[in-house]
Amino acid sequence: MKHIFRLLFLLNFSFAFAQKNVFLSLAPKFGNQDFQLLENYTGNDGVVVEIEHFNYYLSDVQLFHDNGQSTFLQTGIWLVTPTNFNIYLGYLDVNQIDSISFMIGVPKRYNTQSGALAQDISTYPETHPLSFQMPSMYWGWSFGYMHMIVGGKADSNNDNVPNSYFELHNLGNNNQQMVTLPVLQTDLINQTELHFNCHVDRWLNNITLASAGVQHDETGLNLTIMQNVLSQDVFSLDAAAALSDKQPDFIKWTQTNNEIQIQGLSNNHLTFVECIDAQGRILVSHPIEKDSYLLNTSALPKGLYLLKISTQKGNKTLRIFI
Repeated sequence: MKHIFRLLFLLNFSFAFAQKNVFLSLAPKFGNQDFQLLENYTGNDGVVVEIEHFNYYLSDVQLFHDNGQSTFLQTGIWLVTPTNFNIYLGYLDVNQIDSISFMIGVPKRYNTQSGALAQDISTYPETHPLSFQMPSMYWGWSFGYMHMIVGGKADSNNDNVPNSYFELHNLGNNNQQMVTLPVLQTDLINQTELHFNCHVDRWLNNITLASAGVQHDETGLNLTIMQNVLSQDVFSLDAAAALSDKQPDFIKWTQTNNEIQIQGLSNNHLTFVECIDAQGRILVSHPIEKDSYLLNTSALPKGLYLLKISTQKGNKTLRIFI
């Protein structure tokens, strides 16, 4: 009997050890530049554009890992924007991830009133991605959600100044696109990160934005823009995707529900700590002159954060989920 309990303990320990926090990053790019809203960019057709918003839904994430196993995040739906593109997939039982698939758009089961899991938008909590958004991502109970939206101005008179307003709202219960990509994972101390790029310029290929106007439908340019997801290789591995944290372990950290304990190792004093949210706002900023620091996270909203730690022996940036 003692041996059975020992075996069960080892099995449970092994299972717990295999679990880790998994993050997906879809960094927006325009050409070779990091993409930002309200900046001028020259599109692949030579036309200068200024984009005011670029939002899309991501859902049905599936990880293929560990010699043929798969993990399907059936209930996960995320709204991705140029300032909120880091996604926490969960605390998952995965080790070596080989590939990932995900849907761009809202799955049919949630999308319109005919969907098996559809519900009125007003019944979702305010923080849910399928709740009301600004700008709106919803076109009505019969027509469903907009899988992606893009709006801004494009140069229509060749003076390199964006002047012609455009707005594309992609609808349709058949315009969702499934993307499958190989994975080169980045393994950190307590987590695995999957880094990809979202190429905004490729997503807008074959779209004459200067004359597009305002369109809300599932055909024409809105059909083309969703087909571009696959035909133009909108999503790709980040150039640094395979880089792992090779720095020496000069700190250690532990996280509980309301606290993060940071400890310098081998007489390594901490000098500064910053906690930054997914929108780039600095929420905690403290100079330190000792070998440990306790960060109270009880007042921080749930979400993804960067924890930047400066020490006498170097700097370290951690991604944490609260």
